[in-house]
Amino acid sequence: MTREELQNLIEDGDPVRKVSLAGADLSASTLLGGTFEAVDFTGADLRGATLEQTNFVKCNLQGVRMEDANLEGASVIECDLSGARLDAVRAARARFIKGQLVDASFARAELPLATMVECDLTRARFSAVAFDRASVVDCATAGIDISGTTWNRGILLNADLRAAKLDGARFFRSTLIGANFAGRALPGINLATCLLNDADFSACDLTSADFTQCMLAGARLGGTRLNDALLARAVLSKASLAGANLSGADLAQAILTDADAAGAVFVRANLLQAIATRLNAADARFAGADLTYADFSHAILDRADLAGATLNRTNFHGVSVAETRIPLTAGILATDTDRLISETWHHRPLPW
Repeated sequence: MTREELQNLIEDGDPVRKVSLAGADLSASTLLGGTFEAVDFTGADLRGATLEQTNFVKCNLQGVRMEDANLEGASVIECDLSGARLDAVRAARARFIKGQLVDASFARAELPLATMVECDLTRARFSAVAFDRASVVDCATAGIDISGTTWNRGILLNADLRAAKLDGARFFRSTLIGANFAGRALPGINLATCLLNDADFSACDLTSADFTQCMLAGARLGGTRLNDALLARAVLSKASLAGANLSGADLAQAILTDADAAGAVFVRANLLQAIATRLNAADARFAGADLTYADFSHAILDRADLAGATLNRTNFHGVSVAETRIPLTAGILATDTDRLISETWHHRPLPW
């Protein structure tokens, strides 16, 4: 099929089905609004092509050259783009659904509001891409390269980033729920204002990382180094911090309700006005920490070390302090008996 025949079919609104365009030179062609079903584009040259609003369904696009093409508003559904070159492609609002993009390259691509759902992005390269409100959902991401990318209100759900290239990646108000960073050395990473619920940072080095105003509910941070990390106003409800090192961390106004920080180190940490109700901090170390106005109501502080901690109107209502080291109790707000009675009235037997 010649270029002219192909363009005539598309201009007439006819779908192109089950033909081979393998190796075809379609560079700079105008295929706007076309529909391709089960077409073989293996190794085809589509560089600079106009593919706006084009639909590709179950096509073979392995090794295709699509640099500088216009894919704005296109739909690429259940296609194989393994090894494809889409560098500098313009793909605003494009949709990639259940595709194979192993080793594909999107370097410097424009992907605002683009969507990738259930695709295989193993070793795919997105260096220097701006993911402005773009969504990458439930994709295989082992070895993905997102170095130098910017994520402005972007979505990256359930991504395996343990071997991802992240150098220079910047995230702002982005959603990374369920992301897996386990075991990585990421000192200084900036994820401020991001949504990181249920993310896995187990055994990571996050020294001096910025998690200011992050949502980290249910996040796994066990054994993680968070020395000097910025966690002010972060939400860590039900997070796992067991054995984590938060020495010198800023947790001012952070929320640690129902978190597990057993054996964690909070030496010299700032917990000014932190909400740590029902926190499990058994065997934790708070030496030299600032606990001014912090609320530890119903927390477990058994065997914890508070030597040298600043206790200024620190709420210890209903706290368990078996074998806890508290050299000076001045500044502690002890259990409010009337409040405790009102909190536990439903546990008492009825009078009749």
